[in-house]
Amino acid sequence: MDILKFYFKKFWVLFLFIIPSLVFFFLCVIRTNRAIILKGDTTLFTSVINIHTENEQKGSFSTIYVYNVEKATLFQNFIAEHSDTSESYLMSDASTHISGMENYHAGKIQYNSSIGNALVLAYSEASKEDPYIKLDYKFIGYQITYYGLNSSFRIGDLIKGIYSKTYGSTIMVDDDVNLYKEVLTNYERVDEDYFIINRNGTMMNIPYIKNVNTFSAYGIYECNPIKSNPTYDVSSNLIGGPSGGLLQTLSIYNQLVKEDLTHGLRIAGTGTISPDGKVGMIGGIKEKIPTAFDDKMDVFFCSKGNIEEAREAYAKLPNKNMKLIEIETFYDALNYLKEGYKNDFGSEE
Repeated sequence: MDILKFYFKKFWVLFLFIIPSLVFFFLCVIRTNRAIILKGDTTLFTSVINIHTENEQKGSFSTIYVYNVEKATLFQNFIAEHSDTSESYLMSDASTHISGMENYHAGKIQYNSSIGNALVLAYSEASKEDPYIKLDYKFIGYQITYYGLNSSFRIGDLIKGIYSKTYGSTIMVDDDVNLYKEVLTNYERVDEDYFIINRNGTMMNIPYIKNVNTFSAYGIYECNPIKSNPTYDVSSNLIGGPSGGLLQTLSIYNQLVKEDLTHGLRIAGTGTISPDGKVGMIGGIKEKIPTAFDDKMDVFFCSKGNIEEAREAYAKLPNKNMKLIEIETFYDALNYLKEGYKNDFGSEE
């Protein structure tokens, strides 16, 4: 003890430096079971999918991404919990077995599914105005984006069909996707049932085991840009997740039709998109509202499921130059851009 006192008296300045450094090191290095969401940025969607037409567009459509940091440090959590433009949340025990690389792969699957849904819906709606517009595509299955702790599924598995003993037959997605969904939803699962999947080019069966072989999956369309009219090209993108679906659809549709629905406005928003036009909830709305505002967006489309949280974030903005528009479907957004915008910005005429 005397030796410690001696060294402390002799090197007390050094100790004053070391102790705070150790505390700071602990706060900044030790990771927790919490994750944080931070403000991100906006991305012009025409930089991702370019439709080969000569239709002019005065304004823009932008998707918004945020940063998600899993297993954040104590210091990161402290900063997030005391900021109006970030948040901290407890990670679910049900997802701790999924690695960071698997999460990234799952995000890319969700993004690709979103692009497929957007292309199918936008081309379908635009073809009502011009019958020469067509998209060459086919539905190829459901790709796994999450699997349970002891499940035999893996991220990226492509579900091609199911055998149902209750139904009495094997149903393949390629043959009748609507029947597949009906059997999966309305027929009781029993131990003899199994899923037929494609894993890295190899077909295999995964048996149904209640509460064990659990999974989440996204529908995948395989689209051919060369055989479509007009043709298009898709750029590589590091962003993952399905939240840009609505804006992706609006951007593609606007490039296909002659009328410019941007009216010179900078349009952003968030929400998943289904092939029938429904807009779904997303995460990170608290961070996406100020991100869009800081990038001087004029319009922000928000799904009905996220609107209450969006209004809370919107109320904290320094002014209301950006209009927050609640929607439930792609058609709600389309109607706003055709007529509703006049109430907020006036007619171009």
